[in-house]
This record gives sequence, C-alpha cells and structure tokens, in this order.
Amino acid sequence: MGTSLQGIVTGLDELAFGKKTTQTTERTPGGELGKDEFLQLLVCQMKNQDPLEPEKDTDFIAQLAQFSALEQMQNLNETAVNSQAFGLVGKYVKIKTKSPSGSYSETNGVVDYITMKDGEAQMSVDGKLYKISDLVEVKDSYYAIQQYLPSVEKTEAVYDKSNKKPVDIKIDLGEGDYAASSVVVVMNGEAVKNEFLSYEDGVLSIMPGALDELENGDYEVGLYFDDPYSTSIKDKVTIKITDSGIDE
Repeated sequence: MGTSLQGIVTGLDELAFGKKTTQTTERTPGGELGKDEFLQLLVCQMKNQDPLEPEKDTDFIAQLAQFSALEQMQNLNETAVNSQAFGLVGKYVKIKTKSPSGSYSETNGVVDYITMKDGEAQMSVDGKLYKISDLVEVKDSYYAIQQYLPSVEKTEAVYDKSNKKPVDIKIDLGEGDYAASSVVVVMNGEAVKNEFLSYEDGVLSIMPGALDELENGDYEVGLYFDDPYSTSIKDKVTIKITDSGIDE
C-alpha cells in the first residue's frame, strides 16, 4: 500500500518541530527574517509543492545549506555584538526605552557592568539593567561628567607679609556622586596643614601662618580633591608673596 503525500508532510512536520502543532507566527512589517522563519518557510514549501512536479532533493539540500549559513551569520553577529558590549563599561551612555503604553523615556548614566541574560548582553546603569538595543548614544565618561566634578575659579592673589590677610580661593566641590568631601592644598612642594585652612560657602581660605615662612616670589597652588576621579587642579591659582614694609 502506497504512502500518501499528506503522511510524508506530517512526518516532516514532526521532525522539524518535535511534535505536531498548530503554530501561528506574528511578524511585524519590516521585521527581520530569522532562522525560525526560514525553517517554517521551507516546511511550508514542502507541504505545498506540486505532487506532479516535486522539488528535487538537490533543491532542498541547497536551501538547507542556506539555512545553515544564515544560522552561522546570526550566531557570529550575536557574538560580535556581545563582545563590543563589554567595551561599554565605564562609558557614559544615553538609553531610550519604550513603556507598555507606548511612551518613551530617556536614561543617562555610566555603565557599571555588563551581564549576559538569555544569551543577550545587558548593561547596568544606576543599578538597573537595560538591553543593548535600547542604547542610543555613547560618550567618553570623563568629558560627559566633567561639569559635575570639583572645579576652581582662576585666582591671582597677592599676599603682603606686612599686611597679613587670608588668601581666598573660590572652589566648587562638585555635585552628586561626583562631589568631593575634602581637598588637599599644596604649595612649594608641601601640603598646607589643615590648621591653616578654612572653608565656608564655596570659599577656601589659606591663613597667613602658611605663607609667612615662604620667600618672596610667585607660587603655584595645587588643589587635590577626593572625588571618585581624584580631580587635581594645578594651573588655576597663583599667589605672589611680597613684603611691602607698610603695616596698614
């Protein structure tokens, strides 16, 4: 007794999908044609071929070879994307995500680490995981956050030993997670002792006791902050020490 065409197709269905099922695939216009869709098209072609002019074995072999090549290309692309993702650690990124209601929101921050989830690389920003596909912009971290780091206003001060007054320097300790809690002041190769420093309302004052022992001349002042980037500023502040001999 001959085997019916329907019986052969059913057997191929079970071989391809593991069991006989009724499967509906939803695809959006312009979506990518992946290996699953390719395999379904191949099975559909086998189901609907003309019994009087069936496809040749060589045709199916050629299509299966195309399927294998497609799968390898997709795997290679996934590997390349995941490898590039690890280079995002420490970078400042902009992420755009879509909510279930269809609205978009943007997130900015530094990538803390990359993790693999369901075979896909995901990035952690401020403790939350995002897909690489949500990434819209990458910046160098330092330049992106420079506005939040400590800064110093350019100062050219004169200290007269005969008219002793503190030297005031306007500084900004920074903002948020990038702010400093303290600063070290260095003059003439030595750190100024804390007892000769005071800070109030954005003004750092160097007291006369730290300047009286220095010889007359021009001195550059270095300021070293303890922010996460260990900001150091050595070209903003100079103090000219003189001795006019006039006591005001």
